[in-house]
Amino acid sequence: MLKKWDVAPAPNEKNPGRHKLLIKGEMKDIFLIVKKLGSLCSRPEKTSGEFDFIIYLSKLEMDTMKKLKAVTSELSAPVPAAGEAEVFTEEPAPFDSPKPKLKTGPAPAAEPPPQQPAPGPAERPKPAPAPAPAPAPAAAPPPAEPQAAPRGMFVPSATTRAKKEEVPAAAAPAPAPAAAAPSPSISSRIKTRWSMELPLIPTYSFQTLVAGSHNRFAHAAAMAVVENPGVIYNPLLVFGVPGTGKTHFVNSISYGLSASIGQSNIFVTDGIKFSKGVELAIKEGGVARLEELFNKVKVLIIDDVHLLMVSEANKKYLSKWLNDFVAQNKQIVVTSVFPPKSLSGLEDAVGFQFTQGWMVDLKMPQAQAYKAILNQLMQGLDVKVSDEEANNIFASALTPFNDVRKTLENMKKLEKFVTGSLPDATHAQLLDMLLGFGEAPAAGAVTDEDSARAAWKPSQVDSSWSKWGLFHPKGLRREADFALFSLRERAKELGLNPEWSQVFTEEYNSDELYGVPFKIGNYASERGVNGVIVLGPQPTSALGAQEAEFRHLTFKILDSFLVKSAWLPGEKLKSKAAYAKILMDLV
Repeated sequence: MLKKWDVAPAPNEKNPGRHKLLIKGEMKDIFLIVKKLGSLCSRPEKTSGEFDFIIYLSKLEMDTMKKLKAVTSELSAPVPAAGEAEVFTEEPAPFDSPKPKLKTGPAPAAEPPPQQPAPGPAERPKPAPAPAPAPAPAAAPPPAEPQAAPRGMFVPSATTRAKKEEVPAAAAPAPAPAAAAPSPSISSRIKTRWSMELPLIPTYSFQTLVAGSHNRFAHAAAMAVVENPGVIYNPLLVFGVPGTGKTHFVNSISYGLSASIGQSNIFVTDGIKFSKGVELAIKEGGVARLEELFNKVKVLIIDDVHLLMVSEANKKYLSKWLNDFVAQNKQIVVTSVFPPKSLSGLEDAVGFQFTQGWMVDLKMPQAQAYKAILNQLMQGLDVKVSDEEANNIFASALTPFNDVRKTLENMKKLEKFVTGSLPDATHAQLLDMLLGFGEAPAAGAVTDEDSARAAWKPSQVDSSWSKWGLFHPKGLRREADFALFSLRERAKELGLNPEWSQVFTEEYNSDELYGVPFKIGNYASERGVNGVIVLGPQPTSALGAQEAEFRHLTFKILDSFLVKSAWLPGEKLKSKAAYAKILMDLV
């Protein structure tokens, strides 16, 4: 509860109108004050004497004083019950009214640790380098039945986390800590067939991060973590829908920390790799090596924490290591596509409160910032399209940047393949070949005549680089066969070698909201394929209503298994562009 506050002038050379807000109270008071006053606030600083904290206000106007009086009056009321942490957002969180979400898999519940108040971010913290965490093995989902992930879109509640802990046969052995590797990509600290450490992306740094109203508070908090890891924002939770820049922040923080504490002290992973690695370490007797590794690491960064697969076997270790990090003032940074309130099921299951620290959200940038980021992506990949073309293809629809990057990379691949047949093709034309924005709407359902043509089957060539599998909704085998035939025809038209080893064609239940993405990942891994095509669910099915979420999770899981993935929406069965995109996704 707020006990005392005061405001006094604190001018400096750059800002003669600056004031300082002095506060005697708890960290949860800081949460609400900074949230209400927004960008006027600097980073909260601890002070001594009759006040506990000081916040600098860039200006003090009548409206600011009204807000300040309102919030201090509110803070004189009883404090919220334990567990009601404030979420620091510039605007309402993007997921305030979540729809029913797709359930991912089972996992048991665990006792959550006691909640602690969380500190607040700074408006313009000064960047300071810090280390990078060390790698560890990731926990694995079961072969037939998937392990659990958090509740929300794909975050199951504690009650939905069934107790299925079998590890897929294809899953690899446990990790062993070795000397810290200076390289931020492939870990040499833990040798295992399952890669637990997340490779970093060299172009994702604070220098290439476009800051604006869409990510201002996340940027301030991230820079504060780099300057003082483990001090105020711990754990730091960055959340936002796919394509808003969470992975860019993960990489930026890691590179920033590595300059001061060394990459070997930073461990960067994601929810699937981390939990599966622990599962495999338990199975292979490598937990002691992991324990030694996490004792040395100073920063743990987990991308997509909502994909943690918690089981009875790995829960104890996940909970211990996460809680030990906070207790020892070692920094934790996590990202999630879900808002904090949707992570309660995961927190119960793992016995750790990701929301006990500081929480900042990312939004899609406004038009000007979006175009600046888009231009940066295109320049980095040497893509030449006009401003009008870029606006029509990407900016007008605010296409998520992970999809933009993937499309641009595919376009550059396609350019190499068609150099001989289409030497004068512009980049805009190549993008049209992948996205089909100039393509006439494809005809409807697959007919008997289509099925007769699709009687062709891919040869079972023994190819080491083109072993593919296809998943289709139950009852759509005819459509799956037609898709394989159309893929072969499009490959021939583009001058590609149309021969690949079609390892399997399997169905999934599109009315099952439970664990389908994990089953797809496990099965693909067990069959040893390096590419998977997923025929999207029927719009009327349970998964069809959540196709974007289903696709996102499936791709994340396949990526953790080092399997390339391609998606074929049901309505694009007869689209030539869709098959060109699949080929570029898989080659």
